Amino acid sequence: MRAYGRLLCAAILLSGMIASTANAEEREDARNRGPVYNVAHLDVIPVTIGGIDFLQNAYSLLFKYRDESKTDAGLRSFRVLNLVPPATNHSEIVQVWSSYEAYKDHLAKSHTVGFRFDVQGNPALGGICCVGSPIDDRQYRLVQSFKAPWTSAAIPSTVGPSGALFVITYVELLQEGNVARGEDQLLDYGAATSSLNGSRILSYSVLQQLDRPNRYAVLEIWDRQTSYDTWQTLGTTTTFVARIKPLLGSPFDHRLTVLCGNTYVDNTGCTPP
Repeated sequence: MRAYGRLLCAAILLSGMIASTANAEEREDARNRGPVYNVAHLDVIPVTIGGIDFLQNAYSLLFKYRDESKTDAGLRSFRVLNLVPPATNHSEIVQVWSSYEAYKDHLAKSHTVGFRFDVQGNPALGGICCVGSPIDDRQYRLVQSFKAPWTSAAIPSTVGPSGALFVITYVELLQEGNVARGEDQLLDYGAATSSLNGSRILSYSVLQQLDRPNRYAVLEIWDRQTSYDTWQTLGTTTTFVARIKPLLGSPFDHRLTVLCGNTYVDNTGCTPP
């Protein structure tokens, strides 16, 4: 009887190891397939210390990093997105790479290492400039896009509040819940939002986090903020929210942003040019 029990425990342990290995292989396969979306959050301390304006230094470094990355192999898109007031000291950095390998190669580039070092406490900048918390990077795979792809050249490039509204929504589904059903609801809502009259959405993409498959990011681009705000009050959205709410591990985290160019104004955010 004891021998049977030991065999049973061993079988259960082995099946668990096989499942874990399969999940790891699936994530690795997703990385290899590409494209890979890297979404990073930048939180800059809005202060001036010792004559160093943290915001001006941080955004100058960020714009330089973006421009120097444009020639990196495998880069498909690189946008710096500034949160709308009053949170203009926060930004989302959204990069799209042809593969996970291309993203890893980018991380080793001198301009990538230099930016992260400089903005997170370079001694030459007093050792304290410029971020309030470490840069939060998350990698995703594309599940599905509606209307123009996020990487499309047709996406408006107008900088600042007069341009398009870029919305990033972080979605965390219950790990013990029905993740597949939650994903289906995100896709159904994307299809409905992009097809119904009155919706002025330009792009809607659903991404799944590589290392936490119950976590998603939804990337939306709207012609203007008023269009987005109106759509949130209509039946398509309120019904979707009510249906998916039981599947959520935490409330939706909506980040409303505008596109950055080369200019950042303290307490105002990104402005043209």
